[in-house]
Amino acid sequence: MQIKATTLAQWLVQGDYYQLELEPEHLLFTSHKFQVSVPFDKWSGKVTFQRGLVWSSLCFYNRNDQVAWRVSGLPWQECDAIINNVLNAYADWKESKIVMLNQLKPQMLELVNDFVSQCRFLKQTEALMMVEKLYDLFEQTGLSIPLAEQLQPDSIAPVLNWLTEPEEQLKKLNEVWLEEQKVEWKTFFSECESQPLNESQQSALLLNEDHTLVLAGAGSGKTSVLVARVRYLIESGHAQADEILLLAFGRQAAQEMSARIIEKLGFDIGQKVKVATFHQLGLDIIRYVEYQQPRLSCLVSDVKSRKEWFNHVLDSEWKNATASNRWKKHLKKWPIAYLRGDVDLKEESHNEKLQEWLYKQICQLNALQLDKKEITERIETHIDAARLKSELNIVWPFFKAYERTLKHEDAIDYELMISKAKQYINDKKYDLPWSFVMVDEYQDISPQRLDLIEAICHNENTQNTKATLFAVGDDWQAIYRFAGADVSLTTGFEKRFQSTQIAHLSTTYRFNDQIGAVANRFIQENPMQLKKELISFTKLKGKAVKVIEHCSIEKELLSLSKNARKGENVVILGRNHNHKPDNFDEWLKYYPGLNLEYKTCHASKGTEADYVFIVEMTDGQFPMKSRAESLDGALLPHEEDFSYAEERRLFYVALTRAKRKVWVVYHGKPSPFVQELVDKDYPVIIE
Repeated sequence: MQIKATTLAQWLVQGDYYQLELEPEHLLFTSHKFQVSVPFDKWSGKVTFQRGLVWSSLCFYNRNDQVAWRVSGLPWQECDAIINNVLNAYADWKESKIVMLNQLKPQMLELVNDFVSQCRFLKQTEALMMVEKLYDLFEQTGLSIPLAEQLQPDSIAPVLNWLTEPEEQLKKLNEVWLEEQKVEWKTFFSECESQPLNESQQSALLLNEDHTLVLAGAGSGKTSVLVARVRYLIESGHAQADEILLLAFGRQAAQEMSARIIEKLGFDIGQKVKVATFHQLGLDIIRYVEYQQPRLSCLVSDVKSRKEWFNHVLDSEWKNATASNRWKKHLKKWPIAYLRGDVDLKEESHNEKLQEWLYKQICQLNALQLDKKEITERIETHIDAARLKSELNIVWPFFKAYERTLKHEDAIDYELMISKAKQYINDKKYDLPWSFVMVDEYQDISPQRLDLIEAICHNENTQNTKATLFAVGDDWQAIYRFAGADVSLTTGFEKRFQSTQIAHLSTTYRFNDQIGAVANRFIQENPMQLKKELISFTKLKGKAVKVIEHCSIEKELLSLSKNARKGENVVILGRNHNHKPDNFDEWLKYYPGLNLEYKTCHASKGTEADYVFIVEMTDGQFPMKSRAESLDGALLPHEEDFSYAEERRLFYVALTRAKRKVWVVYHGKPSPFVQELVDKDYPVIIE
């Protein structure tokens, strides 16, 4: 059925439609320029009639109750009939949609209710799967969401809420569950560790997203969270002990973590929790698949054997005239381990510095597991590409000899442990028992170790599910790029993984607020560091960071020794072993009551002291001036654009070892870091 303006009226109509045609579940409007087909779900069902002196108009309204389509120049005698037909057709259509909605509504509500009634933390991926099923059901109604809301605003609301704002619904649901858990487990949280868990610690350990990153500031109790989470998962029934894997970077850290878990859970249950280093895990996976203990190459485990091997391969390499000339040509332009082009190579095969340099290059090449062409492509854009390509050419034969030796020994090294274990998992040769994977010190993760973690979490386990990742770390304390760590894997956590949750441990129990006022501001000068608030539990009125010259150390130590309490300790920190003060041994005799100790800043990671002196904060020493990278350095994760980014983090680590007070010590010209503390008016005492 249709109605249209007369020929004269069509000519007079300006901008309006002149014809209306009723089609199944559509209205077709025609103007001089175009036609538009309007589905009934876009039309509100409202139409008004406007009669003029000669012709009439029909106005059709959208769901915002605005006139959206006007048909003008119509013979008014025909308007009643078309209005009745249009409204009747719309009423029939609307009734059919209500019937369809009522038929599908129970299934949709059941889907939502089944999902929201689960008594646990609900993941983003699970919510997405539920919403996709919900959409499939809803699309069968043929309705738009606004129309469905108009037809049945109350009964269909739970469905429409999930369709329109799933992230908000999931957030609210999990927040309610988290608060209920805090109430239900209140006694547990107050007694599970030596000190009651604070609000942020409780919230963090309860999270179980596909990928959770807990940013744990220095001294914020990350170990307590990891141990308490293991206990909670087991005692709440969310996991069996043998479904939990906890990874640490060092053997000592893994042993300490395991001991604490056994202490809290008892030996029978605690020893079932898998606590391991990455290398231990790799060995276990390989042993499981190959039915025997993999052999670790003597080139890795025995320094003497490695030296003998290098003696042999260097002698063999340099007997070849082409290889010898290649080395001499390189050394004339670019010295290596203090060797230059005029050196007699035959006398250098026992050179330990050269051997150490070569071994570092070999290890880096072996970790990457790339062919020579791929390595060349990676260094192509480096500022020293010519030198690095030359280094690659002289190192490559030794790397291939290393590979042949491992094959001949039928042995592996540490990096092959990781890559081989990962491959066995991806090839479905290893039955994954874990549903919960936790990683300590995540900021130290390398791409190769993360590949292993992803293999574990992205492949189905023996329960036909996938394990969740719970990573605890602090990008402010990422100081191991030289060992392959990539801080961007922490700062870019949300970009790498689709289903993520970021939590913060916001209270530090180690350093006071006066140290925090310096350290926390200093580290965040780098805009690439993740912004977070770290509140010190201990408050002081006076400043706790003092800048002094080296000659004043003994005066400060003397003052400390007079006022030191029993058991208090003092740590002298330096950028490297060479920064250990010359008269340190004398200080041990002069100030026996201070429990004095020297450490490098790297070695101090994870430790604490009452008082800390950071020495050699001198220009060119700390931060250490940039040096030309060898091949192994150029193949490490990219350096950051911000000047001295990792050195800044290392200084932050040094500052935050102290509980009570820090002395920043320099002699001669102060370093840029000291200059910053002074020039930018940090809350420090300046002698």
